[in-house]
Parts: sequence; C-alpha cells; structure tokens
Amino acid sequence: MEAVLDNRCRINHLGSPGKTLTPVAVIVPVEKDPMPVVSVVIPTFNRPILLLETLETVFAQTFSDYEVIVINDGSTDATLDRLAPILETQGEKLRVITQPNAGIGAARNRGLDESKGKYIALLDHDDLWMPEKLAVQVAFMEQHPECVACGTLFVLSPTPDKPHFKLEDVANARGIVERPFWQTVHNKDVFQTCTLMIDRQRCAGLRYATQRGAIEDVSFHLSLMGRGAYGMAGDKVLAIYRVFEGNASKDAGYLYNGIGLLRRMQRRGEFDALPALQKRDMQLWLGHIGRITAVQQLTIGNRARGASLYLRELPHQLLARRIRFLLLFPIMLLLPRPLILRAYGQKK
Repeated sequence: MEAVLDNRCRINHLGSPGKTLTPVAVIVPVEKDPMPVVSVVIPTFNRPILLLETLETVFAQTFSDYEVIVINDGSTDATLDRLAPILETQGEKLRVITQPNAGIGAARNRGLDESKGKYIALLDHDDLWMPEKLAVQVAFMEQHPECVACGTLFVLSPTPDKPHFKLEDVANARGIVERPFWQTVHNKDVFQTCTLMIDRQRCAGLRYATQRGAIEDVSFHLSLMGRGAYGMAGDKVLAIYRVFEGNASKDAGYLYNGIGLLRRMQRRGEFDALPALQKRDMQLWLGHIGRITAVQQLTIGNRARGASLYLRELPHQLLARRIRFLLLFPIMLLLPRPLILRAYGQKK
C-alpha cells in the first residue's frame, strides 16, 4: 500500500464552478511485483536423486526470501516426475523451466535470464549447502558494496572435515580476495560454483560459455572480475562439493576443449577489462591450465593431443618462463604411460 498525492485541485464543489479545494492525500493501493532477494539457479540433466538431495538443502535455508529456478536441460529420465510433488508443496518458491538439451553453460545462462532477485546464487544439481549459507552471503554483500560477487568456504565430499582452504589463506581481514586468480593457480578454488553469489544488476550481460565439453565457468569468472571485487563470506564451511566419477571437471576432454576456448577469448581481447594485476594473474592461471591439460592427455594415453597442445602453448609458456615444463614435456612424450601416471600422481 502506498500513499499517492491526488493533485486534482480545481473541481466543482457541490456542482458550483470556480470552487477550489486543497490537495488531499488519498491512499491508493498499488500492486507490486514481489521480487525475492536471492534467485537460486540450478541446472540439471538426468540426476533426479542427486537433485532432490540438493533441493532439500536449499529449502532448509534459514534465509527465506529466495526463489529457486531449476533449469531442466532436456532430461530424458524421471526428473520432472520426481519434481512434481515438490512443486506442489513449495508453490511459487520453485520454478522448473524445461528446455531442449543445450549443455550446462546454456542452462546457467537461461537461469541468469529468468532470475528476478537482487542476488543470484549458483548451484549445481549434485552439491549441497549448509542452512546458513544464503543468510551469511546476503549479509556480506550488503556490507561490501565494492564486491560484485562472493564465495564461501567449502569441503570436498570425500574429506568433509577438511576445508578446501582456510579463509586467512585467501582473503584479507575484510574478507576481500585480492588476487583470486593467483589463489586458483595455487589450488585454492575461490570460484567454486556451488558457493558463488553474484550481484544480478552489476553482472548484467555476463554469460557462461556454451561450447559443449569445455570449461564453461572459467570464462565467466574471468569476465566477472572485470566488474568489481570478490569476497569470501563468513569463516565457516557453508557448502559441500560432491566428488564422484561423473564430475565434468575430471574429464580430460573438458580441460582440452576449455583451454582452446580460453585462448581464443584471450586473443579476441575479452579479458582486457581486467585490472593490470588481475590480468597478469589470469595469464598465470591460463598457463597453469595449459600445462596440466597437456600432461593429462599423456596420462590417458592421448600423446597426439598432448603434443598438439604443447605446441600451441609454447609461446605462452615461453612468456611465462616455464622452462622446466618446456624441457621435460618432450621427454615425457617418450616415457611409458605407467611412468607418467606415477610421476603425475605424485605431483598431484
């Protein structure tokens, strides 16, 4: 309900012309489209059991002003049937949007387009949240207007008692991650999707890559950092990244296609908006992805791909002065696969 000033000053008083009344405030009901504070975006494809477990942790949040948008990316199983009872109980809080299968990047983009909240929280259909996750992140974003996005501490499902990194190792006293790409190079994944919350308006126009079998989220994170600072909300673990054989990030083709995509984006100047230090760290990150992907091709027995990627990465690795990699990789090409696996496993 809003008070609206009725400014009709000159009217006929009891049918007599010329009479003037003073303006009066008239209470006029104005309908508003209720906007949630947070839109939770969950793409899914043929994983109904995992999805239902994930949704349980969303609906258990202590922060209640949110909507959930599930993008059903052309599932061919019982996903929609399993969601039907939840739609009945949750009502308007849950929206399920079905589209032809287009891949996780396209599904996330659809979720971004459909979101109405001030903030968007990204979540994959196999990961889990702690009950305070949204409350902690919304409070952090409200207190840190310089941040365009924030993450949280998380654990990997095989090691639930061991945070993937410590807060003091990645953020300053105010919770700001000053060099997020540098942290990622050093195996501290501050951009983990299941922890990511972004400011919807300030991130308008950002898109995930839609090339299938590529690193769709890295390009998004690189573009994201051209919009503002990145923070870590709270000092407690608020998410669980579930590790299992089907994780796309474990697929050697996912990394191989991904580094190709990222290098093309780099050549087109799509990361030029980054601040100087961020851009330098980004180049280190891409070089890191290039090296581990080239070696990974050898571990799966694909020497031709490994050699091809090595040649493509040669100028980048020379600029980064990765002399050890440049000298050792040709030797690794000649080694038996068991030796490569042993050496790579020890390094990891």
